[in-house]
Amino acid sequence: MLEKAKHYFRLEKLSLRYKYYAYFDTKDYMADSLFIKHKVTVEFQQEFCKDGTLCCVIFCRIRKKDEAALLDALQELPAKMLLCGYSDYAVQCEQIIGKMEGASYETNYTAEKAE
Repeated sequence: MLEKAKHYFRLEKLSLRYKYYAYFDTKDYMADSLFIKHKVTVEFQQEFCKDGTLCCVIFCRIRKKDEAALLDALQELPAKMLLCGYSDYAVQCEQIIGKMEGASYETNYTAEKAE
């Protein structure tokens, strides 16, 4: 499901036409130009930004046929972040995913303990 040192992840959601993803971007939306470059249509659904942080978590959906193009675009995102001066982008992504995994573990552990 979630893997360390990533800046995006696929969401498990049942759909015949779409794949759902969440990725980390800046408030300047650096990934948008990569989506245009790779000719992938992305339907943005929700966005969460915490004050004082570099990264926003953006939830989106794409058509299944566009998944390869989306992944190609997202693979280029860390390099673009470095070129644009966001040197701590990868570190912040790792920290956020680590917190998400920790919260997931704590929730599962608490639920198991209650049984």
